[in-house]
Amino acid sequence: PNGEGMEGLAPPLVGSRWATGGADALIRIVLNGKMSGESVMPPLRSLDDETIAAILTYVRRSWGHASAPVSKTQVQIVRGQTEHREEPWTNAELEPMN
Repeated sequence: PNGEGMEGLAPPLVGSRWATGGADALIRIVLNGKMSGESVMPPLRSLDDETIAAILTYVRRSWGHASAPVSKTQVQIVRGQTEHREEPWTNAELEPMN
């Protein structure tokens, strides 16, 4: 609830470069998951575009963040671009989008 993450389970969202950076990278993380060291965030592709947009907008506007909201259309576009991807993203792949 405070965006601080959970030790050993989830990194903090407060001040996260992924949460406040480029929306395309963040959308990709939610759709396909993300590998970071030995931990992996699972994909949430089963969520609908409106729900993903709402969640990401919340993350980008909470805890002192002031990043632009994410629209349903943005999620639809990225979902279309990544529909055949099955593996989680890596930092190296996402960095150019952030």
